Amino acid sequence: MAKTHEEVIEAIEDQMLHALVKVDIATLYNILHPDVIYTNENGEVFKGRDKLQINDVNVLCFKSINVIERTITVFNNVAIVNSFEKRTGKYLGLHFNSEYRLTRTWKFFGKKWMLIATSTVVF
Repeated sequence: MAKTHEEVIEAIEDQMLHALVKVDIATLYNILHPDVIYTNENGEVFKGRDKLQINDVNVLCFKSINVIERTITVFNNVAIVNSFEKRTGKYLGLHFNSEYRLTRTWKFFGKKWMLIATSTVVF
């Protein structure tokens, strides 16, 4: 039986979170649109996957990411994911252990879903 768009996006989300923890840049670059826009919890905006902090483990390194709650809403070829996550790791050498609310926007490009935008709020 074919998967729904929601099931496909949930699987890609899980793959992306796993890649963030494992620092699997090749997988992340396959999932992230080249011009992805990321707004972090400090309000800083990064445009383009080459500009993201995930590219340098000395800046950002995740130890774990656990999804507490996730909703996925599909609008034709765009999907919005609202996720509540517990994240641990290091940022600029400082340990963090916090809960975050993230809104991710996915777009279907012909044959695959790609992440085009993310916004993060820390709790």
